[in-house]
Amino acid sequence: MTAKQRYLFDLNGYLHIKNVLAADELSNAQEAIDRLLEMPSNKLPPGIGRGDGNKDTSFSNGFSADKSLESLTWHPVTRPIINELTGGQPRFSRGSLIVNLHHNQKMTPLHCAREDCGWQTRRYGVKDGHIHCNDFICFFYFTDVNPGDGGVVVLPGSHKSEFERPQKSHTDPDGIFFQDLEDPNQPLHPALVNVTPKAGDVIILSELTVHGVRIWKPTDRDRRFLILRYKTQYFSDDRGRKHPFPEEVWERLSPETQELSQTASYGHTKSIISPGLGE
Repeated sequence: MTAKQRYLFDLNGYLHIKNVLAADELSNAQEAIDRLLEMPSNKLPPGIGRGDGNKDTSFSNGFSADKSLESLTWHPVTRPIINELTGGQPRFSRGSLIVNLHHNQKMTPLHCAREDCGWQTRRYGVKDGHIHCNDFICFFYFTDVNPGDGGVVVLPGSHKSEFERPQKSHTDPDGIFFQDLEDPNQPLHPALVNVTPKAGDVIILSELTVHGVRIWKPTDRDRRFLILRYKTQYFSDDRGRKHPFPEEVWERLSPETQELSQTASYGHTKSIISPGLGE
């Protein structure tokens, strides 16, 4: 991580990195997504599931649909950041492709891993000038998000909170930040930020940072992005499995992606970790 990235991630709990993808990387990924959207569900690559209906169009394991998408799991720009946050012991744990359509999506309320998974399971800290974070997400964007469109909302700095977010009660029926996302026309609380990346940008977000999603408002375009999740290689919630993917997905992954996805003991250095990476 650069000094600026380290400062901003520590300050806010997320990074917005612009122009990560080169023109050919972006166009190849966009074309792969177009092909995937045109496929009937029964023709999708094995192990990729399509979710349609009242929410958005989502493709579980969609990162594995094409090498142009799979390569983003260990991209040269995000690689040093992933490496630093995991102390050189990364594990890629899941990757989904999401396409949001106009109001054909359920609002995702504000949440964080501290609330969803227990405060004792996720960690954020700084030691010897480096950040440690054992659960975070990289969002790769393939279409533009403009102010007012909707999309990801974050509460900057909440990754360091030592207190639980107050719930609704008889004295405070709205709670704090629990109602702000339900009405897409309601102004956001001033403490919240609606992040607006462009195609080719990446957002890196700690799962300890309170975040949610506003309904996608544009009628003439959709929002397309990959959700790539990372943990430390020795922290796994996959019930003891060596890797998190169906075998038909696993078999078509490159050896590099397979190694990145495997659990390993603390202190083991994977061969994909280059000497000095992230320093």
